[in-house]
Amino acid sequence: MTQSAAGRADSERSRGLADSKSRLKLSTETVLGIALMVPALATILGLIGYPTLYALWISLHTKLLGVRDMPFVGFDNYVSVLSEGGFWPALGRTFYFTIVSVAIKVCIGMATALVLNENWPGRGLARAAVLLPWALPPLTAVVTWRFLFNDTTNVLNYILVKAHLIEKPILWLAKAEYAMPSAIIVGVWQGFPFFAITLLAGLSPIPDDLYDAAKVDGAGIIHRFIYVSLPGVFPVLMVALTLSTIWTFNQFTVIWLLTTGGPGDATTTLPIAAYMQAFVAGSKNLSKGAVYAVLTFPVLVILVLLLNYFITSREESEA
Repeated sequence: MTQSAAGRADSERSRGLADSKSRLKLSTETVLGIALMVPALATILGLIGYPTLYALWISLHTKLLGVRDMPFVGFDNYVSVLSEGGFWPALGRTFYFTIVSVAIKVCIGMATALVLNENWPGRGLARAAVLLPWALPPLTAVVTWRFLFNDTTNVLNYILVKAHLIEKPILWLAKAEYAMPSAIIVGVWQGFPFFAITLLAGLSPIPDDLYDAAKVDGAGIIHRFIYVSLPGVFPVLMVALTLSTIWTFNQFTVIWLLTTGGPGDATTTLPIAAYMQAFVAGSKNLSKGAVYAVLTFPVLVILVLLLNYFITSREESEA
């Protein structure tokens, strides 16, 4: 073997050892990454995976509250829930409540964010005040609104009558045609600050030079919003929109504390219907309550996938 050949062999041997060390290092980093992920995965499985699988398992059995026996019935509970006639109206009311509430939240939240993004005295105090409805405990907020909507001490009716906006008092929570709008009003009041602050965070990084250039080109307020503000805040808007849709679709506290699903079933959405099936006297059927939850699951999965898509798209656009 010549000296050059020996040199090449030593060089190849050195590269081989280096590659082996590199592979060993990569393997160690991979193991470390997996080890660091284990606590998070265990938490997710414990808090989300187990309850979900248990709800699915209960839905395939007959489980009455306070009764130990749990006979397997297969899909009989699903057939019963889908054929009884209560699920589909509840689903429709849930979509109605969600779509109308989120649409109003977006409009009010965007308008508030645009105002708070301008320079004017007292802006910092106004930003803090906007957060109050969202920061208040739901129980406190809903009890306050129940007082405003109360049939005997109806402050809201008094104000509207004195302002000549209505001719006679409205039974906000006692009539079916007003109960759902009342729940939407409370939900919007409590939820629009999330949009306002989130969209404000999206508007703040937009350079003032873009607005100045648009003004020079003769763009008015509406055109500056459409061509400057909206494109800049769009990724944040989609994330906030998806999150709010998920939360509103699952809204239970506001509706239950305000109307308990009534009058009749005028405000009985899917979360309310599931709770009533599982825990309210006359049913106390955990299996049917679980069926409602399981049937809601595909809608939530779609929304979560959309949220993940928008977050990923935003990260890619920022990169």
